[in-house]
Amino acid sequence: MKLNVSYGLPFVSVTIEFRGQKMILEKVLVDTGSAGTIFRADIVEAIGVVPESEDLVDTIQGVGGIEYIYTKSFDAVYFDGIYINDFLVEIGSMEYGLEMDGIIGFDFIRMAGLVIDTVDMLVFCKTRDN
Repeated sequence: MKLNVSYGLPFVSVTIEFRGQKMILEKVLVDTGSAGTIFRADIVEAIGVVPESEDLVDTIQGVGGIEYIYTKSFDAVYFDGIYINDFLVEIGSMEYGLEMDGIIGFDFIRMAGLVIDTVDMLVFCKTRDN
């Protein structure tokens, strides 16, 4: 998949599925420095992602400061033909001063075996010989 550079940062689109409802997130940052994957609450609300009493609530801290988040298990997160089922995602307000729908963090990057090629500006899955 081609990386799109905006604000000097690499962005991609991903498809998410939650309780059978799918949505395409067009502007998702690929961030190896983020431990977790996070999606913007006001966007994913359209497919029924809302806080519920059994959700884990926590705080995360990064360059943008401290943020309260809750965690949801998504049916799947799809990325250019690659997908991970039952994937835990953090949901937050994501008020970082940049227009984005979410962040694909190192948790997804590692599980999916993604390789980021900054020469050709591509991200792809590396296959392994078993």
